[in-house]
Amino acid sequence: MKLKTLINIIVLLFLIQIGNAQEVEMITEWKEAKELAEKENKQILIILTGSEWCAPCKKMDKKVIENPEFKKYAEENLIVFLIDLPGGGLVINSKVYQDYEKFKNKYESIALPSLILTENDGTKIRTLKGKMFRLENVMKQLEFE
Repeated sequence: MKLKTLINIIVLLFLIQIGNAQEVEMITEWKEAKELAEKENKQILIILTGSEWCAPCKKMDKKVIENPEFKKYAEENLIVFLIDLPGGGLVINSKVYQDYEKFKNKYESIALPSLILTENDGTKIRTLKGKMFRLENVMKQLEFE
C-alpha cells in the first residue's frame, strides 16, 4: 500500500471518529435556552443532575445522553438546559445551586437525575418518569405528543 493511500485512510478514519464524537449542546443560562428555543421553535429539556457524584446521573449520561439516537433527536428537536450540581460539596449561595433550587421547586422535581420537558417558553409539558438510564424509556416519553 502506498504511503499516500495509507495517510488518506488514517485521515478519513479520524474525521469519521470526530463526527461520531459530537456532543449535545448544553446551555447553562435559562434566558439563553428560552431565547434559542423560541428562535428555533424547539422544546426545552431541563436536565437536573449531579454528573460527578450521583451514580444514577452517571449512568444516564453514559446510556442516554451520550447515545447517538438521543443526540440526533436532541439536535433536531430540543434545546437542552443543564443544571449540574458539582461534587466536592455544595456551595449554597452559588449560582448553580440557586438555579437548581429554583427549577427543582418550580417544576416539582424530587430526584436526581430529573428530565423535565417544556414548551419553548418554559411551560411544563411533563417530567419524565421511570428509569432515566434506559434510552427506550426516555425516548418514548420525549417523542410522545
